[in-house]
Amino acid sequence: MNEVNTSSQGASRNPSSDDSMRTRVEAALADRFGEAIAREATLDRRGGHASLRIYWRVELPAPASGWSYPRGDRVLRVLALPEAGATPGEAPPPDPHAGFRDAADAWPFVNVQRYLHRIGMPVPAIDHVDVARGVLLIEDLGDELFEHAVWRAAGVDFDDHDVPPGPLGGEAVFDLYRTVLDVVLELHRAARRSLADPAFGEAARCVAFEREFDREALRWELDHYREWGLQARLGDDAVRPHEAALADAFDRLTGALLALPQTLALKDLQSRNVMRKAGRWYVIDFQDALRAPFVYDLVALLRDSYVVLDDALVDDLLDYYVAEGARAGLPWCEDPAAVKRAFHLQTVQRKLKDAGRFIFVEREKGKDEFLPYYEPSVGYARRALDELPDFADLRDVLAEVEPAFG
Repeated sequence: MNEVNTSSQGASRNPSSDDSMRTRVEAALADRFGEAIAREATLDRRGGHASLRIYWRVELPAPASGWSYPRGDRVLRVLALPEAGATPGEAPPPDPHAGFRDAADAWPFVNVQRYLHRIGMPVPAIDHVDVARGVLLIEDLGDELFEHAVWRAAGVDFDDHDVPPGPLGGEAVFDLYRTVLDVVLELHRAARRSLADPAFGEAARCVAFEREFDREALRWELDHYREWGLQARLGDDAVRPHEAALADAFDRLTGALLALPQTLALKDLQSRNVMRKAGRWYVIDFQDALRAPFVYDLVALLRDSYVVLDDALVDDLLDYYVAEGARAGLPWCEDPAAVKRAFHLQTVQRKLKDAGRFIFVEREKGKDEFLPYYEPSVGYARRALDELPDFADLRDVLAEVEPAFG
């Protein structure tokens, strides 16, 4: 197998780990396509952003006469785990006898992909699962990110920016986001149908419905911001006088979010996790899907750290979601004002978590490429709190302790 390296993260890698991973990928390719094809394939390590999952691109040799690859694609994507036997998801592998159809179905990525594909969601196909080696061969979607399409639609050259330009707006940008909102609407409709189906537990089991953003998870993420976004950056002395006020406000915010209607959320539906192939937008990075407040994916998409949208455009897109959701019978869309309040509540929680995560990844993993997005994330939380007078105390505390909040 030939190897090329186009990832900018190569300097921090463990060469022996890469060699082991490449060997596992080659073996999985040989199992699926034969040893001769595996030997001639070219492997390009593409990195894994802030996660433990590593992606590779594989270019396969021309097939023999009369034979073709899945979908006719000579290029595949490989999702490989750092170690054989690991699980391509954040949770540990479930009990293999806990009702899953096969060993592969116990992997969150495979399990959730199968459900999303079954309900018609645009997700990449899975061509081969090697449980023992920790390798998945999946459909390659190319290189066109939704992020870059939005920038082009707004007339921005994304090669000239290290931080998100903006705020972006305009009819062309609206049309792009409307396309992805249609995916969210269909997901919400399908999730309600699944939960209402008496046979769902046996015929369409999906681990995402067994996970939820409960009180502990929501509160942990807010504390993650306090620990890393505030204490790690500013020092304990700057934060200690405000700990009680922060704890009280975070408790009330968590309670308000728990009171919202829940549905299935992909969790990381942002502009770098949507890709276009042959004119169709696909969602990726869905293995952590779970039950969450109904606005969760709306916030992930419309308050994206990497693409800053004009507030008026966000309002228009929320209006579109509410109108189409009401037409589709989504009960939470009956009150537009309640939807917007829920959106602001979730924005505060999600964007503070994101801000803390960016600092954590830099301090603990040595990856500083996310630091430019810290202030935009905090800015989203600040603007959302401006719309929530009952959380004025949280805004005041953050304005006092967080320089990026002022």
